[in-house]
Amino acid sequence: MAAWHSQCGRYMRERCKEDSPPAGNGGLVGHETTRQSLCPGIAAVLLATAAWLVAGSAFAQAPGAKPRSSLGVAVVALKSPYTGYKTDTVGAPIISYEGRKFHFRGGSVGYKLLDSESTEVSLMASPYMMRFKRKDSHDPQLRQLSNRSFSAMAGVAVRHTAPWGLLQGNVQAEVSGHGGGIAADAKYAYPLPVGRVTLVPGVGLNYAGKGLNDYYFGVSDDEARRSGLARYRAGSGVSPYADLTAVLPLGPHWTATASLRRTRLSDAVKDSPMTTGDHMDSAALSLSYGF
Repeated sequence: MAAWHSQCGRYMRERCKEDSPPAGNGGLVGHETTRQSLCPGIAAVLLATAAWLVAGSAFAQAPGAKPRSSLGVAVVALKSPYTGYKTDTVGAPIISYEGRKFHFRGGSVGYKLLDSESTEVSLMASPYMMRFKRKDSHDPQLRQLSNRSFSAMAGVAVRHTAPWGLLQGNVQAEVSGHGGGIAADAKYAYPLPVGRVTLVPGVGLNYAGKGLNDYYFGVSDDEARRSGLARYRAGSGVSPYADLTAVLPLGPHWTATASLRRTRLSDAVKDSPMTTGDHMDSAALSLSYGF
C-alpha cells in the first residue's frame, strides 16, 4: 500500500500541471459555440469545463513525461440557473498550451512564478464567464432586465501535489469595471487507477463576492419597476461542488475523457428572482490529442 501511494504521488506530481477552474459561479462554472449569443450558464460552464477536462486528461499521460500541450473537442450538456434557460448541449474546443513560463489552460492565461516538483504558483488572468442576455431568456419578466456582460479577472493561482492528492486554488479580482469584487476557487482531487481507466473524483468550493453576485444576479429599482420582479441586492456567497472525471488513454497521443459535475448554488444566487432551482449540473465528453 505504501508503494502504491508513493507511485500515485509521483504520478500526480508529473501529471497535474493544471490550474483550478477559471473563476466563475461554481467553478463550472460553473461553460457555447453553436448559438450566436452565449447564455450566462452555458458560457460559464464551457470554459470551466474546458479547464476541468484538460486537468483530468493530464492524469492519462505516462509517468515521467512532461506536461503536454493538447488540442481536442468536447460535447457539453449543462443546466443554467437563470430562469427561462433550458438544459442545452453544445460543442466546445479543448486547448492547452504548456510553455516554460507561460501556459494557456481552458480559458485562463498564466505566468509561472514558481514551478517545483510538487508546487506551482502562477499569476493568472481569465474571463469571469457569466453573461446575461435578456433576449436568450423565455421568461417575460427577465426579458425586461438589463444585460450583463463578461468580466475580466486577474490574480494568483497555486497548485500542490502530494501522495495524498492534488490541492489547487486561485484568488482573483474583477478588473473590468463591473462592480468589482473578488472570486476564489479551491479544489481537492485524487486519482484512482482502475485498469486502463483513471477515475478522478474531486470536491471544491467557489466564492463570489457581493460585487460580482450583485452585478449578475441583482435586480435594481428600475428593473423591478419594468419587470415586476422584486428588487434584490445579492451578497457574497460560497458554492460547493463535486465532480468525477474518467480518463481513458487511447494510445500515445489520444485521450478520451468523460466528466460529471454538480454545483450547489450559494444562497445569494439561489434567492435571486433571476434564478430557478438550487443547483447547476454539467456533463461532458471529450477527445484530445496531446503533443
